[in-house]
Amino acid sequence: MVFIVGKNIDIFDHELVPKHEILSEEEVKDLLSKYNVTKNQLPKILDTDPAVKELNAKIGDVIKITRKSFTAGESVYYRVVVSSKYVTEEDINYTSEKLDDEEGLNNESSREE
Repeated sequence: MVFIVGKNIDIFDHELVPKHEILSEEEVKDLLSKYNVTKNQLPKILDTDPAVKELNAKIGDVIKITRKSFTAGESVYYRVVVSSKYVTEEDINYTSEKLDDEEGLNNESSREE
């Protein structure tokens, strides 16, 4: 809930706010496998985003965003939650490397030469 002048407002009740949901670890594994990507390669969403706050999502969580589309009916997007402290390109890269470390992708045996 967002509090504005003593009122509770659920941001997800607004028609322009698409559905957001946190994926389970199993869903994340399936997603990364399906698209042959790492969390590092997913688009980012800041932990200060109102929808992320409302979901109580943590840094490293993957958010599934389902938007209504006139042409496709529905469009699905995925975002990985990153810290708002890392807003420079250098810091975003650092955060991405940290995500790769969590997935075991930054060790010597997994790098392609």
